[in-house]
Amino acid sequence: MGLTFNAVRFVADCGGVTTVATALGHHRTYPYRSMRTGYFGTPTLARLLEQNPNLNLNNYFEDDKDGENAD
Repeated sequence: MGLTFNAVRFVADCGGVTTVATALGHHRTYPYRSMRTGYFGTPTLARLLEQNPNLNLNNYFEDDKDGENAD
């Protein structure tokens, strides 16, 4: 069983789509791709965690129920 990153919940906990986009210096629609794919690059995560130091990144990894990430 693998793990998936819950980007939707992460964006919400960072203040929502508009807040995340503004923090990253991008258009408001920018976070939606990450929410759809479940992927944020390391520099992006670092910037968001810098602005939200109370968040624990480990809390956003969940068991992959669909088996998509299984080896």
